[in-house]
Parts: sequence; C-alpha cells; structure tokens
Amino acid sequence: MSNLIHPEVHSKMLPAKKLVVLLHGVGSNGHDLIKLVPYIQDDLPDCHFMAPHGVEPYDMAAHGRQWFSLQDRTPYVMKRLLGSNVASVTEIIKQKQMGLNLTNKDTILIGFSQGAMLAIYLTLIQTEPFLSTIGFSGLLIAPPQPINTTTPICLIHGMLDTVVAVGAVDHAIAYLAEQKVPCSGHKLKNLAHSIDNQGLAIAVDFIQKSGVI
Repeated sequence: MSNLIHPEVHSKMLPAKKLVVLLHGVGSNGHDLIKLVPYIQDDLPDCHFMAPHGVEPYDMAAHGRQWFSLQDRTPYVMKRLLGSNVASVTEIIKQKQMGLNLTNKDTILIGFSQGAMLAIYLTLIQTEPFLSTIGFSGLLIAPPQPINTTTPICLIHGMLDTVVAVGAVDHAIAYLAEQKVPCSGHKLKNLAHSIDNQGLAIAVDFIQKSGVI
C-alpha cells in the first residue's frame, strides 16, 4: 500500500486552507473520484483534493481496491473489518494534513458507497472533529461507541439505487439524530447508484455552509 501514489488536485488558492478527502467505492480506486474535482473546484478554490486508494486489493476481482472486504456482509463482520482498517486510512489522512499544515478541523470527507460507510465511521470515532462529512449512496456502519457528535453529516442517495436501497438514508439519519449529530438527508429522483450534478451541488452548498468560503 505504501508504494501507491494517491491522486491529488491542488487548490487554486495557495496555501490550501482546507483538505477534501474523496473516498471511493469498493472495487474502484482514487482515480475514479478525483475526476469529480473539475466540477466542484471553482466553487471550492481554497481546497486541496486528495483521493486515496483503498487500503486493500479488491478481493472479488483482479483489479481495484477496497477499504474492507464485502464478501461477508453480515453487519457485525463488516463492522469488525472496517474497524480494523481505520488506522491505515487515518494515517493516510494525517500524513497529507501534516504536509499541508492542516488538521481535522480543516478537513472534509466525501465518500461514495463503501467510501461513504468509511467516511461516516471515521467521522464518528474522531477525538478532533472534521469540518464536515458527505456520504453518497452509502450504508451506515456505526462504531461501537460514537466519540465525535459535532461534525455535520450530509447524506445523498438516489431513489433508483438498486445496490444500496434508498431506505439506508432513513436508517442512518435516525441513528445520527439519536446521537445528536447534526445531519441532513437528500433523496434524489431519477438517480441510481451514482453521483450526479444535483448531488454535487448539494455537497458544495453543504461544504460552503460549513465555513469553507
């Protein structure tokens, strides 16, 4: 994993004031989500964008990366596997933060599908809160005990999603509200398991309201 070069796009305003970490879905890699940056960078000019590759090779195909295995989707198994890999992801983020002289309070997580599961989990276990977190088409995997309940979380999901049912938003919002986490959910018509322009607009607006610009 250490020899993988994670795709990045530098901020238009140097030095960068914020770090945006894009977390891809299972079987993909960082090159996939870094392609979103041209659609949002003009609205977030002081952000440095990083799309790390999953910490493991994808175990159900010859190519791609994953944050944890999904061969067994029993909830407690997924929670155990995700929990065992968060230290590696945290180290990737910390190293980039150090290079940019930034901290968690300057960092935004954006995750898609399995990356959204990771983003929410990572957010909830921080001792120093992230600035904000956005999850596209994800499923809640909650840590054993939430530590950080102050980072605002925005969940965006397509109503035509056949990979992760849109009802996952309701489940996640109910849990986050119970934990007193500031959260919002958006169900988008005519969208399957993907990210579209409407979703990106919602994400940019959410980030801007979190104090980026």
